[in-house]
Amino acid sequence: MKVSNLFCASVLFLSATTLFAQEPPKKDEKKFQEVITMVADPLPSVPNADGSLPVDTGAPKPMAQTEILKRAVNWVKLENKKYTKATGVTSGSKAECIATFAYKPKELNPQADVQGTFSMHVSIEAKDGKYRYTISKITHNAKNSEYTGGDVNNDVPKCGSMLLPPDLWKRIRSEALKNVGIVIEDLKEGMKRASTLAVDTDEW
Repeated sequence: MKVSNLFCASVLFLSATTLFAQEPPKKDEKKFQEVITMVADPLPSVPNADGSLPVDTGAPKPMAQTEILKRAVNWVKLENKKYTKATGVTSGSKAECIATFAYKPKELNPQADVQGTFSMHVSIEAKDGKYRYTISKITHNAKNSEYTGGDVNNDVPKCGSMLLPPDLWKRIRSEALKNVGIVIEDLKEGMKRASTLAVDTDEW
């Protein structure tokens, strides 16, 4: 009986030790994600004998995955005056790139040398009738690497709060998230363009 009680106590102790030894869950990466429905473009109508156009009473058809992917690829190629897109790749039903914004503090005498860039990873996954964009890995990179904040999702910057005080880091993070909004708006508009429209940029 004593042996049995001792065994049970040992098991409980080991279980408790294992539980408290586990690391706390890591903070999830900040992602901006949305699914957008796409309807196929209407086909040209053939006039009736009297010259009138037929009324289409059928339900809207979902846009083909191939057309959505072509539009995503074209969007990656399209230039934008506010930011640049680089390292564009396509694999399977997904198009990806890195969007980069130049960053310069608005104040005349910033308290830290934080001028540099914001970068983010953009992916567009295509399916019949819809696509999903994901914007992640949003980072601040200073020209002076000592002041690089890194992942803007972190409460404490990569370089530490001594170099980037909390109020300054908050302003940097806010500016980065504004840039995310610019990418989302541009992407949605770009996906409305038919894939047959010309794209005046180099192939990627």
